[in-house]
Amino acid sequence: MIFRAMMTLAVLLTASSNAFAKPAPEASVKLERWRTRWVLPVQVAGKERKLLLDTAGGLTLLSRDVVTEAGCTPWGRLTGFRMFGDRGDTGRCTGIVLSAAGYRATPPVVGLIDLGKLNPADAPLDGLASLNMFEGKAITLDFANGILVVESDASLAERVRNMTPLKVRLSGEVQGLALAVSAEVPTAKGPLWMELDSGNGGTVLISKQYADLFGLDPSIETKQKVRFPIVANVNVDTEHAFTPDIIIDGSLGMPFLSNWVITLDLRNGKAWIAPALAKLQTD
Repeated sequence: MIFRAMMTLAVLLTASSNAFAKPAPEASVKLERWRTRWVLPVQVAGKERKLLLDTAGGLTLLSRDVVTEAGCTPWGRLTGFRMFGDRGDTGRCTGIVLSAAGYRATPPVVGLIDLGKLNPADAPLDGLASLNMFEGKAITLDFANGILVVESDASLAERVRNMTPLKVRLSGEVQGLALAVSAEVPTAKGPLWMELDSGNGGTVLISKQYADLFGLDPSIETKQKVRFPIVANVNVDTEHAFTPDIIIDGSLGMPFLSNWVITLDLRNGKAWIAPALAKLQTD
């Protein structure tokens, strides 16, 4: 009788423990600090690679050496436009597999980039990881703690239960092969849509045409202080705002993103936001 009672208690305790266990995500990836931004460590063709995580990059881009080792000879042409209006052309590769912490992704297309040519300080990096690497998935970005989570359906439901909904639009330039996310920002004249841009390490950018809506002087080329709401209890608050002439409404870079946990459902075009619970010391 005692043995049977102990076994019953053990089963009940196990069941109770399982009932309170949080649903497991598909993967949880530890990011690596790269100056004011973050690197996503991945494996491509069996080798460790470091890709700058750029949520506004649109396309995942790799160096020519990496795609060659992955068995691709770039072909054709992909064309897009950067926020300052300059045109970018690149060859294309398909079928390249990238993996990180057990998550395997095959972006619909991969382009080429030479980061050392664009910015010599970025030369040690092997490319950019953009959101098209997570097409059809839900991810959580916790830059305060340097973590990217690929959510399962169950973990997504648990994650967003106490988060604030954030109205977003998915943009798919380059014939729908690119993927980026813009958040709605209310203004006195109507909503604007600003990109969530982890590739923008140190600023919040607001297009010169809308500077006055935020109390900014479009003639000033140096940094300005700005504070404005996105949704209830979620504000952009930075001393590093600039008003360049760009072809998008704005770019919410790391001065904003580092203070919040943001979950993006890239399948259904939904998003949620919550304050970061902890913050790593910056260099």
